Amino acid sequence: MSLNRKRRIFRPNAGPVPLRGTALPTPGVAIAAVAGAAALLAAMWLIVRPHSAPALSHPTSRIAAPADRLAVLDGDTLMLGDQIVRLAGIAAPARGSACGAQDCGAAAANALAALVRGSGVDCAIKGHDDKGRPEGDCAAGPIPLAQALVRDGWARARAAELRPLEDAARSAARGIWRQAI
Repeated sequence: MSLNRKRRIFRPNAGPVPLRGTALPTPGVAIAAVAGAAALLAAMWLIVRPHSAPALSHPTSRIAAPADRLAVLDGDTLMLGDQIVRLAGIAAPARGSACGAQDCGAAAANALAALVRGSGVDCAIKGHDDKGRPEGDCAAGPIPLAQALVRDGWARARAAELRPLEDAARSAARGIWRQAI
């Protein structure tokens, strides 16, 4: 046997076949890459998804503003300094909502403005609404604003403890419950 003869070596399981200079990943590597990408997307979704955000403010926190740093945005929303606060437990009509011959939303905002005129407002934050804004029990001096608005007929009660006030306002045809203004 001659030693000058070239020998051929065949390797049947040599690995992936190169494709234009690059090798395709093995199925295990491809599955791991897809699983890693899915885990990364799930983690990002948990971070950026909308949620009730209890970390925005502690449930027992307070927001207050003196009269000169206070604005009424609508019948159930105030601007205290640079913070928007919704009145908890009520739903006032939106601006442009008609009741009788007048704009109920503007009338509800005017009723809230009359309650806070010349007074500072203090709010005990209870949570957040669906847009992440603080929602709280607010008072202008000794007057609890949500209760006064429901009692005077300018807001609907969402909280069970305010329902008797709404029923009384309906019976007396006050505020939005008047048929013709």
